[in-house]
Amino acid sequence: MFFKLQILYFLLKNKLRGTFRERGQLVRFQEKAWTRFARTVLPTSAFYRSYAHLPLREFPLIHKEVFMQHFDEINTVGIPRTQAMQTALQAEESRDFASEINGITVGLSTGTSGKRGLFLASQTERAQWVAMVLHRVVKWSVFRRQKVAFFLRANSNLYSSVQSSVLAFHFFDIFRKTEELVAELGYLQPDIVAAQPSLLRHLAEAQRAGNLSITPQQIISFAEVLHDDDRRIVEQTFGIPITEVYQCTEGFLGVSCAYGTLHLNEDVAVFEKKYVGDHRFIPIVTDFTRTSQPIIRYEMTDILTERTVPCPCGSVLLGIERIEGRTDDVLSFEREGKIISVFPDTLVRKIARVTDDFSRYCIRQMAENQLEIVLEVPPEHTYKVRRLIQTAVLEVLKEQGADDVSVLFKEEELTSKGAKHRRVVRMPQKTL
Repeated sequence: MFFKLQILYFLLKNKLRGTFRERGQLVRFQEKAWTRFARTVLPTSAFYRSYAHLPLREFPLIHKEVFMQHFDEINTVGIPRTQAMQTALQAEESRDFASEINGITVGLSTGTSGKRGLFLASQTERAQWVAMVLHRVVKWSVFRRQKVAFFLRANSNLYSSVQSSVLAFHFFDIFRKTEELVAELGYLQPDIVAAQPSLLRHLAEAQRAGNLSITPQQIISFAEVLHDDDRRIVEQTFGIPITEVYQCTEGFLGVSCAYGTLHLNEDVAVFEKKYVGDHRFIPIVTDFTRTSQPIIRYEMTDILTERTVPCPCGSVLLGIERIEGRTDDVLSFEREGKIISVFPDTLVRKIARVTDDFSRYCIRQMAENQLEIVLEVPPEHTYKVRRLIQTAVLEVLKEQGADDVSVLFKEEELTSKGAKHRRVVRMPQKTL
């Protein structure tokens, strides 16, 4: 009962605060929230205690490896990394995700990097997250309980906290056979479907083939990059726009508005920008709501393209044109002593313009001048699609100044069950 009251409190707090009328008002809000957070939370973190009196810009930059290495000192609830990892792995193996340690929810994340991460969330943090989701993401009604089909690699108390008198949460384990999930989804007849883009694309294809017949009122995309061609097919199939959510181990970072623009949640976090190209940047996140596991100047591996014109919705929260992918999704070539970076969206958009006679693909840079492409395509289209994709890829590389690159097609299973799908990957780890 107390947990539901907490959700109601944070939901009302979000609604009563209203929207920020201009950037200055938002910045003042961030400064006040950060000052309070630094004064009340950071002294309880052994890692950050000595920094608590410093300006934010003087805090150390950290990334996932450092974050996990100092897990014990960073978290404020006294949970050792070994205990948290053991609890999370046991939940993964048993598929029973009600995993807590002393009332703190423990979750395991692999992310698109494939490297294991751990997140902690107190009951209050869970209530804040649910309130934010209800306020910004889910279209709910007090007059009718909505059925939510949530496709996840692993469930968590954090996600199942959405269960309420207005939302019936149904967990779909993506490690199960896809045909079983499609059949179960058809039986459920959900009002809301939330899944990664590659799975939404599969559901759209099942709907088109007559193997699925559902009429959801909302479709939510998360966990993977939402490419334009996937968006187009899913939206055309179900006749509704996709709500895009930017959610990861590091927090609930953004959500799209009614006009389709992804806005960063700058009212819960500060986003510094590390530019890697024209309007492209790597976000450095400081979340002033995460008390169990402070996220301070955490350098992501995502590359975002910022919107250069105001969004018609009028929000002052930073608008994102697109999530490009990860830093190791950027292909890298050296020519005449200069590094040429080819961003994944450039390749993806070019391919989408020349053909859609395939299901999925992945372009991997295996060496300096060698690309490997794995492609899921009906046998009757194999030769044509391979030729079109190879031509498109080589044209992009030539335009960028990276010629003399060999392209090899390889036949193998594209992704293992439950893994996140990435269309472009640079295998050798080179610096941008």
